[in-house]
Amino acid sequence: MDQLDKYIKKAKPFLDKSALWVKEYAHALRVLGGIFFVLALIAGLFWMSGKEIEPLAFTLGLISSLLFASPSVAEYILPSRKPVKEMTFEEILDFIPTTDPKEDWYGISRDWSSERFLKEDPRLRFRAKFGEDGVQCEDFKEAWANCHPDSRATGYWYDLYYDGAFLDRIILVAVDGARAMIPPPDFKTKKIKQYNYRVAQIHDSIGNLDEYIGRSKLEVENL
Repeated sequence: MDQLDKYIKKAKPFLDKSALWVKEYAHALRVLGGIFFVLALIAGLFWMSGKEIEPLAFTLGLISSLLFASPSVAEYILPSRKPVKEMTFEEILDFIPTTDPKEDWYGISRDWSSERFLKEDPRLRFRAKFGEDGVQCEDFKEAWANCHPDSRATGYWYDLYYDGAFLDRIILVAVDGARAMIPPPDFKTKKIKQYNYRVAQIHDSIGNLDEYIGRSKLEVENL
């Protein structure tokens, strides 16, 4: 069972990507299905009239069935899931917390900037600049941010874009000598929002985000 789970996990990204492609072109696939159905019907009539084209009629009918069924199979694999390019602004913000920060994103980090791209659609990306124009607050002052061995903290803007269009902006705070990037808690609930937490996870290249959230005595909102 463990081996089967491993294979399923490995195949899931391919299945998800295939399902999204089918969803995106569902109308075209149904049209093609209709064309192949008509061809299968014609071939069937010739077969009934005595022509030896049974394999052709069967193949055309099978292709037609596969094309008609593919959107339903895709919906089963990814129920109620749109391709990113068809999502509204709100749907994109709701979608990001459902992604896997390690499996679904990849990135490039340099001394002066950082970018993370969605593998499924690299046009959806987060971008941060560590120069002067990317700093939200040079000397960030909050008890949770200044309680570490290196007490100085700096806030940076992390911007979300799709196809070059600006969508959203959040703050991640570099604490303890930039050893971790922590999102500030919500002003009212005093907890880190799930969306902001997932953005921080996406940029958590060292893997110590949760440790520093605990050290800062912060909590993450439940879904």
